Amino acid sequence: MERDEIIGLVVPIMVSFLLFGYVAYCWFNQKVHVRGKGWKSKDEAPKSFYFTIILLLLIGLGQLFSTVYFRFLM
Repeated sequence: MERDEIIGLVVPIMVSFLLFGYVAYCWFNQKVHVRGKGWKSKDEAPKSFYFTIILLLLIGLGQLFSTVYFRFLM
């Protein structure tokens, strides 16, 4: 593998894991950062909490699976 291929593989995977880490942090603390309002608990902003958790999980999973799919299966 060349250097550019390795970077093209490692960077999206690292970004996916960073997203998963942020989701885990929010889930364990039961808080999420709401723009303009700061950190809010799940009880204070349940829609924002679940929306953020689900959206970031989907983005992370989509990026991880698309990276694996396009690098190894195509």
